[in-house]
Amino acid sequence: MAPPVPGAPVPSDISYIRWAKEHAAFGGIALTQSAVPPVDWDEIGLDPRELRLFEYSAYGDETLRAGIAGEWGWEADRVLLAGSASHAHFCLAASLLEPGGRVLHEVPGYLPLLDALSLLRIEPVPFHRRHEDGYRLPQDEIRRAARASGAKLLLLTDLHNPTGVALDREERAFLAALCDETGLEVIADEMYRPFLDPDPGPLCRLHERIVTVGGLNKVHGLSQIRVGWGIAPPARIERARRILDATTIHNSCLSDQVARAAWPRRERLVARGRAIAAAGWEVLGAWLERTPLETIPPAGGLVCFPRVPAALFPDGDSFQRAALAEGVLVTPGRFFGRPEHVRIGFGRPPALLNDATIRLDRVLARAARA
Repeated sequence: MAPPVPGAPVPSDISYIRWAKEHAAFGGIALTQSAVPPVDWDEIGLDPRELRLFEYSAYGDETLRAGIAGEWGWEADRVLLAGSASHAHFCLAASLLEPGGRVLHEVPGYLPLLDALSLLRIEPVPFHRRHEDGYRLPQDEIRRAARASGAKLLLLTDLHNPTGVALDREERAFLAALCDETGLEVIADEMYRPFLDPDPGPLCRLHERIVTVGGLNKVHGLSQIRVGWGIAPPARIERARRILDATTIHNSCLSDQVARAAWPRRERLVARGRAIAAAGWEVLGAWLERTPLETIPPAGGLVCFPRVPAALFPDGDSFQRAALAEGVLVTPGRFFGRPEHVRIGFGRPPALLNDATIRLDRVLARAARA
């Protein structure tokens, strides 16, 4: 198969995931990555020669399940382990929906969550987190949409993907009240939340109808291990296991062993991830302040979502192609529902980010002269 042509459109029914997979092969400086660089074996205290090619568990490693639950004071029957965070999200969401059901979702947002649920022919009902409002939750809009649509499920991300904005205390309280007012179920993808220091804890602590999805592949440096989980009341976990049974037999025993070794060292891994994010944002944030790109600073995580001035580029795709010509890869904002933006990751070494900003300065200078 011939490699994809840089800048060429990539046909796909699941556009962002396909684009990300195919563009990962491009050279240059990739600012598309949303996870910290991988850890070494000694950082999780595991000798790979000790890995066993067979280790049976029906629904994931029990030690890991107990550890995830115990971190916030629950029993293990509240934890669903899956082949990835996306897998856990799908199993939990599909277990709550009927085919053709309506789903409230944020725009901009991580739309692959909807792509997966499209297999159920759901009807998406968007609400808009606006740049001008700092991407705060539009509470009145959400209430109106929930009541008018009769949606059963609301999907959101915290930290917000793609902007890195965090829910504040008032917004968290709003979500709990919304569950009481409307009967909505909420699934919160909280993959980036542990980047916050202090960590406010999972949203599922606020209400029985709020489900938290997490995993080890963003802040912990284990992006290829593909271990994810959902935290919810036991009855919801049991329903989600029916979907899991239909989509896999059991999780990878190799992933289970690596995750089990890493979990007791999670505080050290999280501290490493936060330090990488802070060092990266120090470089990229300072650069963004002196550019015409309009950015709401992220509260944490590894990505930001600048708006590209229309006076310089028609849209984010045009900026992406110009950046690629300079050897820098960023993600077009259309994959998150905002074509006038780009998503830029900053989880790379500071020296590499400095090089990227020099190249992007040339992109912006050429556009200003045109």
